[in-house]
Amino acid sequence: ARRHDESALRVEVEEEKEREENELCMSTKEEKPTLGGVRIRQRKRNINVPLDPASFAEGLLDIFSSAKDEADGNVEGALEGALGGIDQSDLDYNRYNETFFEVLFTGWILSASSSDKGREGDDDLHLNVLAAGATRQEILPYIKFMQMIMRKKPFLVKGLEATLCKLLRQLEFFDEEGKAKLAIATALVFNMKLGPLPEPVMQSLLDDAKVNKGTSLSFLVAFCKEYLSKDPIDELDMLFKRARLDNKMLNFFPQGKRTIDNFNSYFTESGLVALVDLNKKRFSDANLKTLEAELSAHIKEEGSVKEGLEITSAKIDELKLEIVDVIPVLWRCVMDSVQRSNKSSTQQQTHQSVLKLLRTWIKLFQTHCQSSRQELVLMNTIQVYLYQDTAILKLFPQIIKLMYDADVIDEDTIMLWHRKGSSPKGRQVFLSDMEPFIKWLQEASEEEESSDDE
Repeated sequence: ARRHDESALRVEVEEEKEREENELCMSTKEEKPTLGGVRIRQRKRNINVPLDPASFAEGLLDIFSSAKDEADGNVEGALEGALGGIDQSDLDYNRYNETFFEVLFTGWILSASSSDKGREGDDDLHLNVLAAGATRQEILPYIKFMQMIMRKKPFLVKGLEATLCKLLRQLEFFDEEGKAKLAIATALVFNMKLGPLPEPVMQSLLDDAKVNKGTSLSFLVAFCKEYLSKDPIDELDMLFKRARLDNKMLNFFPQGKRTIDNFNSYFTESGLVALVDLNKKRFSDANLKTLEAELSAHIKEEGSVKEGLEITSAKIDELKLEIVDVIPVLWRCVMDSVQRSNKSSTQQQTHQSVLKLLRTWIKLFQTHCQSSRQELVLMNTIQVYLYQDTAILKLFPQIIKLMYDADVIDEDTIMLWHRKGSSPKGRQVFLSDMEPFIKWLQEASEEEESSDDE
């Protein structure tokens, strides 16, 4: 019994000791560091403010109205005053960039139909593109206003592009005068290079409904006339290429009338002969590429000269190609077939390969160079080609001598080229290289004249 009491006492002492150690550890436990004087803020949720274009349009119209009152009704003065009002206003032009241009073009917000005529009481404002006259002079101040405001707020360009797309998609909602005003305004926007991309704007015209009714075609005519009154046809061609319309011009005609003859007659009657000529050149370029591809393949496959002549003549007749346009194609087809892939080939070997191939295909040039103009085109084609390929640049006199001996190029044409007909590209180099040959021709001519006198 005594041993049992001693054992129980020992267990009790050990438990008491363990409790004291645990209490000591808890009291001396290192506290975690805390930030003093820092206020932890809860992250606020994004609050989406609903769009309210009507309020923006109201505010913008108030600016225009005040500016017009101060300018005594003068449009240019009112627009100039509106610039200052816009700078001082707190309207969100970034968020409502499309609404800004909708008001500027139409006087109010564009809707899905023509039923929305704008806010009441604005009949006397008339400070927008559609309220102006259908002339360049009356619409130009609005486009200049757009240009000035976009210099200060370049982010507006996307709004202008989107608004033009919307206007052209809704073109049928406007009367004939309204369509004419929009055509003038759109042409001026691109004349003055305000920044919208041509592709989305001009492609907005190509939906079946507008095309079948002739709306798109009428708009295109008015647009082209206005554009060409300031910029040349080359600029219009570049615009069509950027809009990806250069090969889609026939798509402006209804399905059953998409022919070259209809295109030519319609635009000729509309007074746009320059556009007809441009389209002819475009089709000609496509047809020339067809000829070049076929003839090049024939020459590279070492086909016969006779068959090459037949291919060329057939394509000229079939595609109604001009000979002066065909001559550069013939030259490229022959020269691009010269084998120069071997890096160890010397310049002399390359020259020999060129001359050999030209002798083989000389009949091609004999057949199609029948006038001094065609001969001069051939000489300049050779000059420009050699100027771009320095490996054979010094071969020019020998090639011309070969053409002269084969009666492809006449002496008079060579002398005309020497006097004033050469291309500007590398002119002095080629004239210098040709001096011995020119001198030889002159001496031969003098000897012939002296023998005739005797």
